[in-house]
Amino acid sequence: MTRLRTLLLVAIAALLLAQSKVSACAVCFGDPDSKLTKGAFAGVLVLFGIIATVLAGLVGTGFYWSKRSRMLADLDSQDPH
Repeated sequence: MTRLRTLLLVAIAALLLAQSKVSACAVCFGDPDSKLTKGAFAGVLVLFGIIATVLAGLVGTGFYWSKRSRMLADLDSQDPH
């Protein structure tokens, strides 16, 4: 167990202390005129549209169920049996 822990600590230290050059993509680096940035923005808008549509459907279903339950409650209260 201690050998595994030592090996894990050495691996973590090696990863943390390793110096390497990292190149960011156009989205991370911040080029607003890049096709990659524009595509990522369009993707975010599409996903937002999908989420908004699903949430609107859930809200609409809730309103429909509420209206239907009130209508059924009114029918039950008018039932002479």
